[in-house]
Amino acid sequence: MKRLQYMKTSFIVALALLAMGCQSTDAPAVSPEGMQLKLDTRSTTAYKKEGVNFSDYSKVQFSPSTVAFKKNWQRDYNRDQPTMSSRIKDRDVVRIKESVKVLLDETFKAEFGKSGTYSTVKHATSGTLLLKPTIIDLDVNAPDVMAATRSKTYANEAGKATLFLEIYDAVSGEILARIIDTETVGDNHGFYQWANRVTNSADAKRVIKKWAKTLREKFDQAHEK
Repeated sequence: MKRLQYMKTSFIVALALLAMGCQSTDAPAVSPEGMQLKLDTRSTTAYKKEGVNFSDYSKVQFSPSTVAFKKNWQRDYNRDQPTMSSRIKDRDVVRIKESVKVLLDETFKAEFGKSGTYSTVKHATSGTLLLKPTIIDLDVNAPDVMAATRSKTYANEAGKATLFLEIYDAVSGEILARIIDTETVGDNHGFYQWANRVTNSADAKRVIKKWAKTLREKFDQAHEK
């Protein structure tokens, strides 16, 4: 439960990313595990264990991802719905979580498959990083519900999501880094557009790909140095 203390700030990217001009969130300078704070902005928080050199690692293993909605999301969404058929059911929540989980797993593995310095493996050996990606505080503004009556929902953004990513030495289990980053999903720049299952999925994939690509490029750069 301790790691939930960090989930309020939000999101990712490797250990010293693109966050110029953003406000600090005053995250603790040292994590409970002894990692040092390397980045602290309004959208991104990153911790890294001192002395870790990611160029010592040439393989990546992925732990199955997990997805969690924002607290009371289903209740709050249903409160504003005019009919029972337009409300989110438990099965809808499970379906959305599973679809985002599949996107997260597939996109990260596909992106790291492009790396010239890292190979993806199923079993841990010396020089293997273990990545544990999690999406928390998922907030979907216009979920596509199979309602009895046909309707269209318009939104100026698909929602928000926070990536909570932890990186471990796959053999020893020692935590090496933690990255937390919050992103707006499907920002239409103030314009309202029709939102459905297809557009929501495409918007989510773009954000997840951005996370995965940024991390993979940072790891590649560590080897170049």
